[in-house]
Parts: sequence; C-alpha cells; structure tokens
Amino acid sequence: MNQFRFDSHECHCKVTYVATAFFAAIIASFLMLLVVKYTGLGRMLVSSESPQVQTESSNRVFQQSSNISDYENTIIDVVNRVSPSVVMITTNAVVEDFDFFTGPEIRNIQGLGSGVIYRSDGYILTNNHVVNGLPGKIKKIAVVLADGKTYPAEIVGVDPYTDLALLKIKQNNLPTPIWGDSDQVNVGQTAIAIGNPLDENLKNTVTVGVISSKGRTLAVNDDVQLRDMIQTDASFNRGNSGGPLLDSRGNVIGINTIIATQSQGIGFSIPSNTVNRVAKELITKGYVSRPGLGIALYIHFTPENVNLLEYRLKRKLPVKSGIFIAKVLEGSEAAKAGLAPGDIIYRINGETVKERDLVKEYISAHPIGTRLKLDYYRGVERITTTAKIGELKR
Repeated sequence: MNQFRFDSHECHCKVTYVATAFFAAIIASFLMLLVVKYTGLGRMLVSSESPQVQTESSNRVFQQSSNISDYENTIIDVVNRVSPSVVMITTNAVVEDFDFFTGPEIRNIQGLGSGVIYRSDGYILTNNHVVNGLPGKIKKIAVVLADGKTYPAEIVGVDPYTDLALLKIKQNNLPTPIWGDSDQVNVGQTAIAIGNPLDENLKNTVTVGVISSKGRTLAVNDDVQLRDMIQTDASFNRGNSGGPLLDSRGNVIGINTIIATQSQGIGFSIPSNTVNRVAKELITKGYVSRPGLGIALYIHFTPENVNLLEYRLKRKLPVKSGIFIAKVLEGSEAAKAGLAPGDIIYRINGETVKERDLVKEYISAHPIGTRLKLDYYRGVERITTTAKIGELKR
C-alpha cells in the first residue's frame, strides 16, 4: 500500500513537471517572437550582408569589407599594364687613375638607371646622364627587360639639352606603353612613377603622388637649362632616372630625370611631348636639330635686375634692359656676325628688348635661314649687324 502510494506520488510529480516545462516553452517562444519582431533581430538573422560593427568610443558605424577601392584598382591596373615596358639599364665605365705608389690603374664603375620601351623594334628611351653620367668611357650598356632577359644596347643618339638618350637592342615585338599629351596635364592630378631605385633588388618600384607644378626651368650647369619640366611629389631615388611618369589612365606623360637633393617630394620629369619630338629626331637623324643663333648662354636683364648685374660685372651698363651675352658657340651664326661674350643686344629687328625675351621669341617664331637685325653695345660703342638663324646640331 505504501509502495502504491509512493508510486502514485512519483507519477503525479512527473506529470506536473512535464506540464510546467510545456507551458514554459510556450511562454519562451512567445517572448522570442516579440524580440524578433520589435528589435530587428529577424532582419539581421536573414540578411545576406556583412554585419555592422559599432565601436564604443564613437557613434560611427564601419562596414566590414575586403574590397579594394576604385582608386587602388586604377593604380593596380596601370602598373600591371605598363610595367612590362619599363626596363632596367646597367652601365659599365672604365676609369684610368694614377696612384703615386702603384702607378697607373684601371677601375670599372657600374651605373644603374631606368628606361621605357619607345618602339616595339628595340628602341628604348632613358636619360642622357644614365648612359653618360659616369666618369671615364662607357664600355658596356645592358638593358634588362621586365621578364629578366638581358640584352646589350647601343646608343642611337643623345640630347644633353633635354637630358634624353635613345638606345637600341636587337629585339622585336617588345611591349610599348601609350604616350599621352603633356600639354593636357593638370596640376593636382595623379602621377605614378615606375623605376629601379638604388639597386637591382628593387626593380620596378612603384610610387604615387600628384602633379605639383608645370613649366619649371632647371639650371643643370652653365650650358644646360631643362625647360618646361613637370614637377611631381611621386618619390624618385637614384636609379629612377629614365623611368616613365604616368597618369591615372596609364599614359606616359613624362620621363623622370632629376630630384631636388635638398628637399623631399620634389622631382622633375621631361614632358612627353618633348620626349616624342626628340626621340623622332634621334631615330631619323641621330641628333636633335634646333634653330638658333649660337648664343649658348645669355642673361636677359630688365630695370628690375640691372643693378644686380652691374654689381656682379662691377661696371655701369649703357642700357637698363637687354640681353647680356655670356657665351657664343664657335663657328655659329652669332660668331660669324661678330657677336662675342660681353656684348649687350638691346634691339632685335628694330624692337627694343625689355621684359620679353626677344631672342627666344624670334628664333622660335622664324624658320632656319631667317636673318635678324641686331643692335648691340660693345662697351660704350653701338654696333649694328645681321645674324642668320642657323641649325644647331645638339
């Protein structure tokens, strides 16, 4: 009897527990439905989008994503398309030295630079200083293509006045880039540089910046001024010289040539339009033909800077504006006309030299063979002569 009672009590408890659990499950499900409906949890559970993460320190919501931006994709596309046409250039120069104790000795000096394939039949552009920048005599020039293959190269022609050189290797079907119009380049637009800085292990390094300025003039030495240069903050280093400067479409807009050594983020490139003009002349003639009088170096002075020029010359000038001749090329048309260093041209074709550089204007506006009437001072003596615009082979 007791056993029966015990069993009956146990069964009654089990029924009670089952009923309680059943009703608890119903209530929990009901509460879950309310949570799903009014908290937005349901939308989050069924959404296929990545979850949003909100930081505690800020109300900004960041979307988790591994996608590359459109800007980055643009840069990557340009690099992938143009890199095969960028080459590494190595040079070997022989230098003869004399040591007091050991006597004459010969040393080999190696140089490194960059270049870009100009034509698919083996013409390659680089800087003049890459192939002629070492002391001594260049013994060997080699071009290393993007695929690692190396070819001996010969110099087709050089132009120190634009710091360009054209090389040739015996190879065809080479990849070439698209050349852009440097006149259409705008300050502030993206600039991409590809080259081989420092050593061979850093081949085809990419740097990105903007076009900082246009139309810069750089005095390289007493004889050479690089004109109409493109300034950029895309990083250049030793070895980048001769590599291409590109726009965001992958067009070559310049050839990188020089950096401002006492600054950061100031590099200069030769405009693509200048590069194309020089390259075509080097291919067809082996040199660059320019109209000119043969006045290699002169100072254009005005009333604003005449005092400085007089101070440096330590003498009074007969006029307040003009062109002071510092160097005349031997055998040039200017030399044939009797012009010499120290002369001051104050009138050209009857027009007084003032703020405008009339020598440059008249030479650029008239064809080879045109005669110009020049009035100039030699000391205090006034002289009139005529000089023909000749062809300067530089």
